[in-house]
Amino acid sequence: MKIAVIAKTRLPIAEPFRGGLEAFTYALCKEYICLGHKITLYAHADSDPELKVKGFYGDEHREHEHFEIYENDEYLSILEDIEQNDFDIVHNNSTHELPILWGVKAPIPVVTTIHTPPISKLKAAVKICSGSENLHFVMPSKSFEATWQPYMTNGSIVIYNGVDMVKWPLVRISRDYLFWFGRIVHAKGLDIVIDAAHEINMPLKFAGPLDDKRYFDEQISPRMTANDTYLGHLKQSDIQLHMKGAAAMINAVRWEEPFGLTNIEAMSSGVPIAGFDRGAFLELVNMESGVVAEQKNVKSLAKAIAAAIPLESDKVRRHAETFSLRTMAKRYINYFEELL
Repeated sequence: MKIAVIAKTRLPIAEPFRGGLEAFTYALCKEYICLGHKITLYAHADSDPELKVKGFYGDEHREHEHFEIYENDEYLSILEDIEQNDFDIVHNNSTHELPILWGVKAPIPVVTTIHTPPISKLKAAVKICSGSENLHFVMPSKSFEATWQPYMTNGSIVIYNGVDMVKWPLVRISRDYLFWFGRIVHAKGLDIVIDAAHEINMPLKFAGPLDDKRYFDEQISPRMTANDTYLGHLKQSDIQLHMKGAAAMINAVRWEEPFGLTNIEAMSSGVPIAGFDRGAFLELVNMESGVVAEQKNVKSLAKAIAAAIPLESDKVRRHAETFSLRTMAKRYINYFEELL
């Protein structure tokens, strides 16, 4: 099958990943190739060349005050290029409205995986166009599907995100510290994570891109003690090294997260999860792999962390295997074949 994959073009699809969407797109494209399919990834020009990338812009224009104009031009260029090539199907992973508007009358089926909550232009495009027989929508979790349901005319299907089980092997051998990784922004709740770690008096290591420096300077840095270590923005292989001694990973998001790929990456490594009942979290863990805090506060989270630490790594890993990258990719391919 010849697949055109449209990425969110603002950031490179390359390590170290800025977020879950970049990691998702990278892994899925690699797996499409491993399964014998031909892909072209329309993405930021500095994306990993192994993914058969066709990029129209690199970092130029990204910081321009009128970047939206350039971004529209970029997606129009992508869609024009797709029309000029002999693809079987389009898998749209962008968060832009143009691929959906174009897809109504596209010459081939357009499947869009939605990765963001119902917002402005994307919500409007889906509400206006989702009745088209040529448009098809995938959601990464049941809870997230429910948030989009009011705007969908023909509905959607759920395909859970997946993790490369070879790239994320079971490595946990000790319970020396708590761990967290992700984008350092208010919505991810790192300040809550630090407070919970202090509540049970355990060291904390955390990693991720510093996307909101003001938040870090005002809410994170003042909270840190000698027991807290910021590791910087790491590649996945480096994150893996720190999984070896992780007692548990903490999830304290302040928003209804569509999926939460870092949870599966940690569990695949044998590290249990403790977190709030927000977004898809309840769909990702079971009694053998994680603990859900009874309430959305620090003391309740600390109690959940203490309960998660003793969980057995092999059972945590076994549960994570139900969210494998291979399973996810095959579900997408089977869905594409049904549509064709």
